[in-house]
Amino acid sequence: MPRNLSSHGTVLVGSVAIILALVRLIPVAVDRVQLNTASLSQELQTWRAHGQYYVHTKQDATIAGIFYIDENCSEGRGDQKTLLLLHGFPSSSYDFAGAFWEGLTSQYSRIITLDFLGYGFSDKPRSPSEKYSIMTEADVTEGLLQHLAIEQVHILAHDVGDTVAQELLARFNDRTASGSARVRNPSSLNILSICFLNGGLFPEQHRPSATQKLLNNEVIGSILSSVSSYSMFARSLNPVFGPKTQPSSAFLRDTYASLQFNGGKLVLPRLLKYMAERRANRDRWVGALVNSRCKIGLINGPADPISGIHAAERYKELVPKPWVYMLDDHIGHYPHVEAPQAVLKGYREFCNR
Repeated sequence: MPRNLSSHGTVLVGSVAIILALVRLIPVAVDRVQLNTASLSQELQTWRAHGQYYVHTKQDATIAGIFYIDENCSEGRGDQKTLLLLHGFPSSSYDFAGAFWEGLTSQYSRIITLDFLGYGFSDKPRSPSEKYSIMTEADVTEGLLQHLAIEQVHILAHDVGDTVAQELLARFNDRTASGSARVRNPSSLNILSICFLNGGLFPEQHRPSATQKLLNNEVIGSILSSVSSYSMFARSLNPVFGPKTQPSSAFLRDTYASLQFNGGKLVLPRLLKYMAERRANRDRWVGALVNSRCKIGLINGPADPISGIHAAERYKELVPKPWVYMLDDHIGHYPHVEAPQAVLKGYREFCNR
């Protein structure tokens, strides 16, 4: 046998052996998935105890339990309106806990946040027929607000929450445009304003991390998500934070615990399908920004390698009369975690425009 063929065959056999070895590990990984609260810190347990569940009926008539927190701020001031917080991938509503949440209670009389389907403490169905999509997450969000009898709302969104907010804005634009016949999901929700944090608002400017690319692969993603560990997770998340504002070990462990709660690691590749959705729905979602019928703005951490200053510049190019608040140069992808007081200051300026 020629040497080059032998060499290629050895590589192929070796690659297949590695893949099969990883596949054999999957049942072990699944068996070790923590489906209870044993791995949750006291802070995470307190956050979970602070919330409750909304039962959402999806378009295919199946139901899902959606975790949410609805806080009435007795000392709220400002416009006395309701604020909705939408989290990012791969984390949960817990991103908004702590100093950032406390800072918002002085501006709003009511604050609502939720874990999207497949995230945090919400249900994470693993049925092959389950479609984790932005449209579904928008339906879930509207359903929750209708359940809570919310008629008007301000929105502050991050990462994949930005994309959900874009779809909500597109629906709002359709509803309020005279003579529009494009309404997909009729709702009486009045969106008063949307402020976006770092996220993939423009698919042509979005730069997914290496881990996101691997997880998004049909074959590699399922294997990687099953055998991934806390240390792998931490190494993948650290680079999206700013060099001077790296995440604390407590934040990393809490984020990982909420991610793997109820088998969440196993649905990670399917959650990432939103990247393809952004490309497929670019005209609708970018158009929602360009033709917005409510006040919108962007608060951006420029050091973010995924959606930092390059995304902010694109926002300025495409959005009419853009309002953009740039944070310090060293702030990365999680500005509300890295610099909560600076984001609160920027958000107050946005609200007071």
